[in-house]
Order: sequence, then structure tokens, then C-alpha cells
Amino acid sequence: MSDESPHQADQHAELELRGLLWRTLLSASGVMTVVLAIAAVFHEALFATSRWFVETLGGPGILIGFFIPDAFTVPLPNDAFSTFGLLGGMGFWPVVAWGTVGSLLGGTTGYFIGRRLLGRSPRLQRVMTKRGGDISHKIQRGGTWLLAAAALTPIPYSIVCWAAGGVRMPFLTFLAISQLRLPRVAGWLWLIERGIITVLH
Repeated sequence: MSDESPHQADQHAELELRGLLWRTLLSASGVMTVVLAIAAVFHEALFATSRWFVETLGGPGILIGFFIPDAFTVPLPNDAFSTFGLLGGMGFWPVVAWGTVGSLLGGTTGYFIGRRLLGRSPRLQRVMTKRGGDISHKIQRGGTWLLAAAALTPIPYSIVCWAAGGVRMPFLTFLAISQLRLPRVAGWLWLIERGIITVLH
């Protein structure tokens, strides 16, 4: 049981939210910087790779690129796959749709990994402890806001999905909050698109 008073808990949550905002801003700046640098230096190679990606894998490739890291907490940059789709000639909203569906399927898989397997697997528990810290405890205390934050910010979404399943968050609540992946996928892709246009024009 936590020794924090309600006032201390509120202060702690406020500090965490401020930290999340700063991390989100820094991450957005980092994404823009990387995109600008890659587009400027490796312009032809980037577009050639993107065209190959779309011709070979298309939308399902984007779906898989979001599904794997969001289900299995694999350190793959899922926004790279949406970038390939956009630069390879796919429309903005089809890319967003494929990415969002992949992310939601991945997050749902992660939720059931947490619900069905986390309590039975010491190995998964070690991964959770190493990468997730006390996320399970925070969600158990009513921190559905943490899932919302993970859906929108650089907090590892997959780990929070595992935790949500592990503490038996109601699935419909989990699924409803996870719809925030749509504005997250669209927002980051828009930033990437703005960065590319800046370089090319």
C-alpha cells in the first residue's frame, strides 16, 4: 500500500504529466531533426527505398511495422514504416489507417499477453520490471490516464498495454482509450511530412 497522501499523489502525477509534455516536445523536435537530416543527405536513397517498400509490401507492411513493436515491445521505430509509405506514394490517410490498425492490433495483443501470460512467465515479468518500472502499480491505482498518455506520447505503448492486461483493466476501457493511437499516428506523420516538404522546397 502506498504511503503517499492524496495531496502528494496529485503533486506526483502533475510532475509526471509535465515530464511527459517535455518528453513529447523533445521527441517531436528530435523526429523533425532526424527527418530533415536524412531527407537532405540521403534524398535519392530514401525515396528509392520508400518506393520499393510500397511496391513490395504496401499497406500491410505498415501494419506489420506498427504491430510488432506495439505487441512485443520490440525496439523498432514504427514511424519509419509510415514514412516509407508516405514517401513511396501512398496517400496520407491510407498510411494513417494502416498504421493505426496495426498499432491497435498490436496493443490488443500486448493486452492479452499481459492478461494471460504475464503472471505465469518470470521472463516476461523481468522484461516488464526492466522496461516498465512501476507502471502496473500506477494503472492499478486508477491510472487510466497513463494508457492515454502512452497512446499519444513517447511512453512505451506496448509495455503499458502489457500492464493494463496484467492488472485486468476492463478490455472495453482499454480499447476505447487506445483509439488515441489514431491522432498519435496522424500527428507524427504530419510532422514528418512537414519536415520533408521543408527540405524539398
